Amino acid sequence: MKDYYPVELAEFAVENGISKEPAFAWWVPFVLKKKARIISKIKSKYWQWTHKYGIHIPKSVKEAVAIDAKNGNTLWWDALLKEMKNVRPAFEVFEGKVEDLVGYQEIKCHIVWDIKLGENFWQKARLVAGGHVTDAP
Repeated sequence: MKDYYPVELAEFAVENGISKEPAFAWWVPFVLKKKARIISKIKSKYWQWTHKYGIHIPKSVKEAVAIDAKNGNTLWWDALLKEMKNVRPAFEVFEGKVEDLVGYQEIKCHIVWDIKLGENFWQKARLVAGGHVTDAP
């Protein structure tokens, strides 16, 4: 687990007072010291990843529309509309005051784009929420 989520696991160990245990003591200080470098490398790899199966993957809606215009089709736009149609029921309009909602927290959302390999390559868009920045219920 520490190979896949080193920063999260090191922070968990510190928060729960187990960072001095032998299983954690030898690597937690190193990971926390290198935390900024680890995170920046992961983020930079995401932004360098621009193609999958030879197809350009957008990073924003604006870029998706530009790719569709360049290719003369609407594949990315259709993927976005399909995702918006699927998540539409989750967004209900609240007529009262926001303060009346118990446990309400505003979170940011973004689109994750991907190419799926099947009988034909098809574009996929997913609306994801930044739940990692909210308080635990």
